[in-house]
Amino acid sequence: MKRGVAAATVLMALLGVADRLDPVRAGLNGVYFPNLTWSDPPAISALDPQPSTARLADAWHGAPPRQFSATWTGWFIVLSEGSYTFATISNAGSWVYVDGELLVDNGRPREASSGATGSRGLTRGVHAIHIRYAGDGAPFDLRVLWARAGQPLEMMPAWAFTPRRVSVTGFAMSVALRRSLAGAEWVWVGALVLWGFTAVWSAWAKLQAWLEFQGVWPALKWVLAGSLILNLAGIWWGLPGGSWAPDELVPVLVKEAAARHFAHGWFDRYPPFHYYVLTAAFSPLFLLEWLGRIDLTAPAPYAVLAVIGRLVSIVAALGTLIAAFAAGARAFGTRAGVFAAAMLALVTPFVYYAKTANLDAPYLFWFALSLWFYLRVLDDLQLSDFIGFAACATFAICTKDQAYGLYLATPFVILHRMWRVNRTAGEPRPLMQALLDARLATAGLVGVGLFVAGHNLVFNMSGFAAHVRYITGAGSETYRDFEPTVAGRIALLRQSANLVRVAWGWPMYLVSAGGLILAMVTPRHRRVALWLTLPIVSYYLGFINVVLYTYDRFMLPVCLVLSLFGGLACDRWLSSRWQGRTWRIAALGAVFACTTMYAATVDLLMLRDSRYMVEQWIAERARAEDLVGFVFPLQYYPRLERFPFKEITGVGQLAHDRPTYFVLNADYARAEPADSEIGRLIAGLRSGALGYGMAFQYREPGPWPWLPGAPRDLVGDRVETPITSVLRYVNPQFEVFKRGS
Repeated sequence: MKRGVAAATVLMALLGVADRLDPVRAGLNGVYFPNLTWSDPPAISALDPQPSTARLADAWHGAPPRQFSATWTGWFIVLSEGSYTFATISNAGSWVYVDGELLVDNGRPREASSGATGSRGLTRGVHAIHIRYAGDGAPFDLRVLWARAGQPLEMMPAWAFTPRRVSVTGFAMSVALRRSLAGAEWVWVGALVLWGFTAVWSAWAKLQAWLEFQGVWPALKWVLAGSLILNLAGIWWGLPGGSWAPDELVPVLVKEAAARHFAHGWFDRYPPFHYYVLTAAFSPLFLLEWLGRIDLTAPAPYAVLAVIGRLVSIVAALGTLIAAFAAGARAFGTRAGVFAAAMLALVTPFVYYAKTANLDAPYLFWFALSLWFYLRVLDDLQLSDFIGFAACATFAICTKDQAYGLYLATPFVILHRMWRVNRTAGEPRPLMQALLDARLATAGLVGVGLFVAGHNLVFNMSGFAAHVRYITGAGSETYRDFEPTVAGRIALLRQSANLVRVAWGWPMYLVSAGGLILAMVTPRHRRVALWLTLPIVSYYLGFINVVLYTYDRFMLPVCLVLSLFGGLACDRWLSSRWQGRTWRIAALGAVFACTTMYAATVDLLMLRDSRYMVEQWIAERARAEDLVGFVFPLQYYPRLERFPFKEITGVGQLAHDRPTYFVLNADYARAEPADSEIGRLIAGLRSGALGYGMAFQYREPGPWPWLPGAPRDLVGDRVETPITSVLRYVNPQFEVFKRGS
């Protein structure tokens, strides 16, 4: 594999040097004017690879004047004689001249992008081309296409253009060189990807060998396979064209951060570490875009990036289950570890976040791995485990800030353990000896060093300061649901416990609670039970009890630790000497079957989300010119990009724009005050006072309504306050209104 990468690199380098020495340049001479008349003086002149919407945006650095025009002049090559069709699709005037003849006249006024075509016979050789565009207002859109003899239209490629006239032979040789270079670049990037997959596969083989050595692979592989099926189902939810998952790290955010090198004051509501991970995962496509081979703003490549981001979460979720097994096996035995992984795999927020590009699955992975190292440190006090714990804990915090709460107590637990060992060994000053221990100092240095690197403090201290101001201010204060009183904190604790129950369902919730009690009352398990409980206690007291609000995703670390105790309960249940082992197995199987159906509700409702039905209903009825109105963030709606659409936020705007259809997310609308402008708009639509009538309403029913205690945020009426789960944004209730005649 290494030799293949080296050969591809050498080939690409040689072709790249030849391309740089090639006197025939690719592209057209682009000139941009701050007016609609293509009159002097031009504002910008450049050699453009090809006329396009992206090039228009780049030329004006994303901020063009309201009115501007552009021309592209040069030559293109025809390799085969025949009839050729040229076309433009644009939202403003666009014209194409070939050999001085106007072939495409797309200059008529319009409100949306439209196309025009023209055809003529062309001989083999080099032909002159001149393209004009006049943009009047934003957004702007331009696509220049061609096709030969009845073939489907496609974008005119950059390799077919040159800014000056050259001989046919010279142009053809140059085109061959460019296309060879393009092929070599694709092969090179492909070789790098295969090399990466080879490294990952090798690491997986070593991990599998370790699991086989532990004797758990025959059982654990079924847990991992089942979880993988649950997590992969619906991974394309909302794709292509939309991101229906709130707070998801969509590719455009990662791309913007990478473009700023995570420096120069850049910050986001979340720490940067997972941005680095996603940048590495996206790097093959980023590299191809930098080489000019793909356009990542196009729907298909962008959707591929989005799927890659979600696949990273899938991998993190599998890693979390393996780490949960390892921690459970370390704490309570091998079979308990397998049951712990199986229980965690069925937590509904875990199933949801494992298939989205949110940060919850990645930071949970780092916490799970750190928990394994934490138990190893407390058992053996080995330097390598100190370093592993410090590294994973830092990665968790640099992935999602709230993870800091999980580690507030662990240093004191480790220090106490070292003190106990030193005292048992007869050290005269056991506490001082522990404080000065090189293992503790090394772990501290590793943690600090990785934190500095993870937040890019050397080059982005101002961005880090801005991030801290945000998470300690508007990023948390505006979400507060409970008052900082005794009554408020009791209500917060009650809600947090209830969220764990809702995340699992009653049966598994009782199993985990029973396992916790069992561990605490069993002398040989009591110490490790305290070790495991303290990170959760510190997390609650140091984070949730400080911000005074909670969501089901905040309970994922709690569920992870409780799954370890649940694994102990399952193991003890099957190991009991009571009579009736068969019915005990059947009872435990029923609990897992019920919880599997509970968790699978997430997948089934994502696969059959009501948005898909609403999209289909509108597509079957709306004409090309029909405007579709909506209110509230577009993220909570079907993919409306295929229709003319516009956000309508008041009665006056509705009367002015008069959309043919109006789509309302009824679940989201429940939180809107009735006396607000949007509230009056909703009331007027529903009453018919604004000239609209209810044409369609839909929400996909739950898959098994008879399931006891079905997940309320997925199948309930969604009237609970405060909102504590984004699962209520899966499969929302929609109302579609149609304007009367």
